[in-house]
Amino acid sequence: MPRNPLYDPGWAVRLQAIETRLAQLRRRETAEATASFASPAHHAALGWLDAAKQERRTAFLGQFETIADYAMWRLTGLEPSKDGFAMVWDPAGFTSISDVDDAYERTLQHRREGTLEENFRLSIGQPPGLAAFADKSSIISSWRRFGETDCMVSFCTAAENFNICLAHQWGQLTRQSNELFRSIATQLARESMVLMLPAATPVFERDGHRMAQNREAIRQVNALAAKFRFYRHLLPEHGLREEFCQVTMGWDGARFIDPEWSAIVYGTLPLALREAAGQPSLLALR
Repeated sequence: MPRNPLYDPGWAVRLQAIETRLAQLRRRETAEATASFASPAHHAALGWLDAAKQERRTAFLGQFETIADYAMWRLTGLEPSKDGFAMVWDPAGFTSISDVDDAYERTLQHRREGTLEENFRLSIGQPPGLAAFADKSSIISSWRRFGETDCMVSFCTAAENFNICLAHQWGQLTRQSNELFRSIATQLARESMVLMLPAATPVFERDGHRMAQNREAIRQVNALAAKFRFYRHLLPEHGLREEFCQVTMGWDGARFIDPEWSAIVYGTLPLALREAAGQPSLLALR
């Protein structure tokens, strides 16, 4: 973690001395301005005052031992912008005082202009080549809880495939994300398969996908599994941009395996998925 080159354990004493000198310089600048505004003496007094202000800033910055400490003080607690979005920075990601100050100014600008949503949101539009989620009337969307993770699940059939999109906040699948995503995908696929093919139930029992007596059901299940397409919709938050992508996975006869997150990343988001993710969360519904 980068250290602050201005760190000074005696910063408080130094700052107090500079504050005393600043008060004296302000009185002198006022006196020179009154006596002869814009005269050489007045300009000199202004120069001394500006130099002392810079010394005060340097002394104040001396209290932060690391750049991350300064970032925490500078950026924590900033209010959301006019569009309701907030930028949350990683303090450990800054390498200099000026980097933190630049981030602070950008955040203030976005907050004034209400432009964070524009920067973080994907534009609405059906991605080229994607048939799924184009027809709102054919899509079923609802919040589901999987363990401790809430996802908006959107399902539709398109191009003879079964398409499922999981929308969730950034970070919800961070811990063991591959395992959790494939587990959710497997659960949803199995639920759908059993509804479409009740005879598939034995295949999903212990080692059922390896038993000879289930051969015909296994064949049908594998054929159905090949028709499932999964997508992930990451909702914008904490300075992280909205993302919509297809997640390709293999099928081992009973479950999905090996998620590939970057197979296809789309540049636009279907309107139906934006509207679905905007529905009240499970917490709000309670």
